[in-house]
Amino acid sequence: MSPEEIRRRAWAGRDEAAGQAADNGGKHYSRIRMRRQLAELPGPLRGILWMLLSSLFYALIYGVVRGLSETFPAQQIVLFRAVLGAVFMLPWVLATGIGILRTRRLGLYIWRMLLSYLGALGWMYGIAGLPLANASALLFTMPLFTVIMAAVWLAERASLHRWLATATGFAGVLIILRPGLIEISAPAIATLLAAAAFAAALIGTKKLTFTEHPNAMVFYLYAMMIPPAAIGALWGWAEPGLQDIPLLVALGLCTVGAQQCQTRAFRVAPAGLVVIVNYVQLPMTALIGWLVFHQSTDFWTWAGAAVICASTYVVGRRESRQQEPGPGRR
Repeated sequence: MSPEEIRRRAWAGRDEAAGQAADNGGKHYSRIRMRRQLAELPGPLRGILWMLLSSLFYALIYGVVRGLSETFPAQQIVLFRAVLGAVFMLPWVLATGIGILRTRRLGLYIWRMLLSYLGALGWMYGIAGLPLANASALLFTMPLFTVIMAAVWLAERASLHRWLATATGFAGVLIILRPGLIEISAPAIATLLAAAAFAAALIGTKKLTFTEHPNAMVFYLYAMMIPPAAIGALWGWAEPGLQDIPLLVALGLCTVGAQQCQTRAFRVAPAGLVVIVNYVQLPMTALIGWLVFHQSTDFWTWAGAAVICASTYVVGRRESRQQEPGPGRR
C-alpha cells in the first residue's frame, strides 16, 4: 500500500469518526431538549403523562404474569419479581448514594415486606386464575380496605362520606362476583385478600415516607422479600429456560417502571387528578387480555368496576382535599 493511499484512508477514518461524534452529539442534544420541554409542561399535565405510563406498565405486568403463570407457580413468579425488582432498582440507589439505605426502622420495613409478600402471592394467583380485567377490577378495592384499616389501627376518624363510599365500593365487588348466582372462585378470593394485604402494607409505607428515601423504600421492599420468596418457591419449582428470559426481563422492567412513574406522577400533580388517570389501567388490562389471551369481559365486570372506581375516587379525592393546606394552614 502506497503512502498516499495510507494517508487517504486515515483521513477517511477521521471523517467517519467525526461524523459519528456529530450524530452522537445531536442525539444527546435532542434528549436534553426533550427533557427541557417535558419540564416546562404544567405540573398537572406532567402528572397525567407519568400516570399514563405507570398504568401502561401495570397493565403489562398483568399480561406478563399471565404468560409466566403457564410455566411457573405463583410463588415462583413472586421470587422472580423480587429479585428482578431489586436488581433493576440498583441504578437508582447507586445514583442517589448508598447512604440512603441507612435506616433505624428495620422492624417497620420487615412488617411492610411480609404483608406485601402475602399480597403478591394472592395477586399472582388471581392473575393466573381470573380474566385479567376481573383481577384488575378487584385489586382496585385496595383504597377501600385502607379506609377500614386506618380506622382500626391508626384510630383515624373517617367521615360518613368515606364510609358510604367504602360500602358502595364493596357493593361493586358483589356485582362482579355475584355470590349465589355464580360460584365464587378461589382466585377471586385470593385477589381480594391481596388487596387487603397491600392496603395494610400501604399504612406502613405512609409511615416510612416521613423518614425514608423513596428509592430506599422500593429497594428494601424487593431485596428483603427475596429470602421468604425463595423459601416459598421451593415447593413446585419449575426450571426456567432461555425462552422465559424475555418475559422475566419484561417483568423486572415493568415492575420498576410502574413504581417510578407513579412516584413522579404524585410528586408533580394533585392526588385527586392522578387517581382518575390511574383507572385507565383497567381498559388497558382488558385490552391485553382480549388481544393476547382471547379473554372476553362481560357487562357485570364493567358495571362492578365502574362502581369500585367511582367509590375509590371519592375516598381519594376527599382525602387529598383534607391534606391540601387552606387559609392559615400549612
